[in-house]
Amino acid sequence: RWGRHWLDQARYADSDGFSIDGDRTMWPYRDWVIGAINDDMPFNQFTIEQLAGDLLETPSIDQLVATGFHRNTLVNQEGGSDPEQFRNEAVVDRVNTTGAVWLGLTLGCAQCHSHKFDPISQREYYQLFAFFNSDTDVNSHTPDMVAAPSDQQAELADLKSKLADADARLKAHKQQHPDDKDAEKSLSDERREAESQVRRFESQFGKTLVMKSLDEPRVSHVHIRGDFLRHGEVVKPNVPTSLGALQPSARATRNRLDLAQWLVSDLQPLTPRVTVNRLWMHYFGRGLVETENDFGTQGTPPTHPELLDWLASELVRSEWSLKRIHRLIVMSATYRQSSHTRPDIDDIDAPNRLLARQNRLRVSSEIIRDLVLCSSGLLTDDIGGRSVYPPQPDGVYAFTQNKKNWRTSKGGDRYRRGMYTFFYRSAPHPFLTTFDTPNFQTTCTRRLRSNTPLQSLTMANDQMVLEAARTFALRLLAANTASDTERLDLAYASSMLRRCRAEERATLLNYLQQQRESFASDESAAIELLEMRDDDTATAAELVERAAWTSLCRVILNLDEFVTRN
Repeated sequence: RWGRHWLDQARYADSDGFSIDGDRTMWPYRDWVIGAINDDMPFNQFTIEQLAGDLLETPSIDQLVATGFHRNTLVNQEGGSDPEQFRNEAVVDRVNTTGAVWLGLTLGCAQCHSHKFDPISQREYYQLFAFFNSDTDVNSHTPDMVAAPSDQQAELADLKSKLADADARLKAHKQQHPDDKDAEKSLSDERREAESQVRRFESQFGKTLVMKSLDEPRVSHVHIRGDFLRHGEVVKPNVPTSLGALQPSARATRNRLDLAQWLVSDLQPLTPRVTVNRLWMHYFGRGLVETENDFGTQGTPPTHPELLDWLASELVRSEWSLKRIHRLIVMSATYRQSSHTRPDIDDIDAPNRLLARQNRLRVSSEIIRDLVLCSSGLLTDDIGGRSVYPPQPDGVYAFTQNKKNWRTSKGGDRYRRGMYTFFYRSAPHPFLTTFDTPNFQTTCTRRLRSNTPLQSLTMANDQMVLEAARTFALRLLAANTASDTERLDLAYASSMLRRCRAEERATLLNYLQQQRESFASDESAAIELLEMRDDDTATAAELVERAAWTSLCRVILNLDEFVTRN
């Protein structure tokens, strides 16, 4: 779940964007994020590896994969497009994303002119631009690299060493014994086999996109009125003076590593505040600073400034441990309050900014999918791996420029967690967009929450929800229960984590009986609902019972409480 929140900010997707929106392999970066957060990697290290892992001394494969954060920019493969234009647009996106994610500032306002409200000049904007202006990868699929897991990197290195050795022996033989063709053929076969072993081993893993700096940095200029074709004064990498100074460096030219280290240094106070404010926002629906992506002069003041400062200090004091902050929040009396309305405070603080109670929050689209699959017992809880293709309606790609080959996954992959669903920017999975998943063209620091009739219709009729309801019903019928009441309590325990209340039980048992009578008089409707196979040997009575309980499970999965954190 927390990995998904970060991936929103990283604008993670499995496609390039723009009209062609071709596939790309970014899932190794997603898996790196999940692993880093699960392992409670210190947030300062988490920051440095994503912004400048390739610039560390002898970076590991994992540190290179981490730089995928800024490889999530869009790539335009449209014929006739200007590569330099889209290269500049991608660099601008990296500047704006870095400002929003770590500083909570609207840096983009200074792209065309000095910021109207915050002390950031246009010149300072392009000094930040210069940090990202000397990479080889913008608006292209290069460079890339094989993202083998850490425990298998040694084996891959050994295979590559054998290939290099076979290659060297073949070249030496050709120079020393040019007429010995039999030995040359034997050495060629040996080299070919070594190369084949490397390819077979690498095929198990993704070849993901990483950052790489140019050997010779580009010259950066201020863009007059934001136009990349109109160059103003030359600028060098630096940070806004109002936010503190860069640390001393022996490097002649500053690079992304200097920027990353500055973001998590004592010289720069915004990063810990912005970070803990977002954690608070995910727990309460609103940050201590409500404008969580704008800590500038136009943002809202914090409702609890001392608390914000204390949490930020605790983050740094705990060596940037995010799990420490999570623990502090969830163990607090404030978090553990009920979300029930309180008439005694409605006139004083109707929006509940002072947190006299908890807030009700509808969970995100991926979590809704996970809850449906978990309640029914279908969820595959494997961690990591390639993105999967759960079933979706026909015609999703009818109006995209390029038709997509949505290869519906089989077996356990069909029921993976929602965050592993393959994500096309131009046409995301309909279930996700119905519940407000953004398209990740740009960074998303906070998802919006809507409440529409389409959401209820989706929970009633989506193919995945129907499959889950059928399986949920079979699970209840197979349970060691003696009565409908006990089955209903089991259904609520599995989905709502509580017992069914008396008034709910009466309503649902009445509905169950109505469904039994309806399906008993119309067996074809039961067959259609259950999508019966020809080899299914269920009796008429069993058919009615399965269909009635499937209908009941559809109702339970469509309750507001099921998708809401109270």
